[in-house]
Amino acid sequence: MSHSNQFDMMERIALDLEGVENALAESFHTGSEDFNELIRPLSVAGGKRLRAQLCLLIANAGNSVEVERIKIAEAVEMLHLATLIHDDVLDQAEIRRGEETIHKHKGNKVAILSGDYLFAKAFRIVSDMPHMGYLKIFSHIITCLVEGEFMQMEDIYRIDQGIERYMTKTQKKTADFMEGCMELGGLLGKWSDAEIVELKKYGHALGMAFQITDDIMDYRETSDTTGKPVGNDLREGLLTYPLLSIVNDTNRDILLADIKNLNHGGNEQDIIDYVIAQGGIDNTLAVADKYCQDALTALANVRDFDGKEFLVLAVQNLADRKV
Repeated sequence: MSHSNQFDMMERIALDLEGVENALAESFHTGSEDFNELIRPLSVAGGKRLRAQLCLLIANAGNSVEVERIKIAEAVEMLHLATLIHDDVLDQAEIRRGEETIHKHKGNKVAILSGDYLFAKAFRIVSDMPHMGYLKIFSHIITCLVEGEFMQMEDIYRIDQGIERYMTKTQKKTADFMEGCMELGGLLGKWSDAEIVELKKYGHALGMAFQITDDIMDYRETSDTTGKPVGNDLREGLLTYPLLSIVNDTNRDILLADIKNLNHGGNEQDIIDYVIAQGGIDNTLAVADKYCQDALTALANVRDFDGKEFLVLAVQNLADRKV
């Protein structure tokens, strides 16, 4: 793809994202000003809008209708924001996107209702679309997200959960959403069924690599680069791939005792150093690299299109992120 075509695609996505932001701002003019004031800062903070960008890129690369792709991208961002609000309640997080979380500011009831409202609003948008396939995808995404959250709650401090179960949680909480965004873009852009299969494979692999890379950062980065304390997952009893990959009959009980002691004066750095020494990071890097390769392989099976390089770059950025 030429530099001119790349620039044109960037411009199209930027214009669409501007439309998404305007639509979100309009959606948060509800009859409850208290709700509006809670949601607006989180929406304005925005984050990377990665899921919306994936959807918009594929839609733009195909034969899509502007108003339809903006509405779907708006619904994607509403769904994502709703899950973040509910996650903050479950995790009792205090800060989200530089703002005090809703549950911290107004309590769990208000936070849960806020997330519920966004879920309902997103589904209302999708239900007005001409293709029932969009609604099925959204329903699948939210079902998987909830199932993943249930599994995560069940697995707090569960050191014997095993790699396979952990990978299933990762798929449900992260990969299925990104896969769904690629499928939504494919439907909007009227891609062929065979191409949508490959686009979904890309989204799945990217989502898995994204989350597994995040697991590595909890062991190797600093609070300044991640925005959260290093070892935060360990202190909350969220056991991720690096640690789970080195658990065996000999160290299981000792590791679990050390992890539970973190909130009573224990030192997370000792556990981190042990996991690294036992090859936990190397194990995780290998799995993340495999998913990155899977994503590139899926892309190679799709015809060349404007914006394809951006999807390759997204994979390469993950590789840079975990170095």
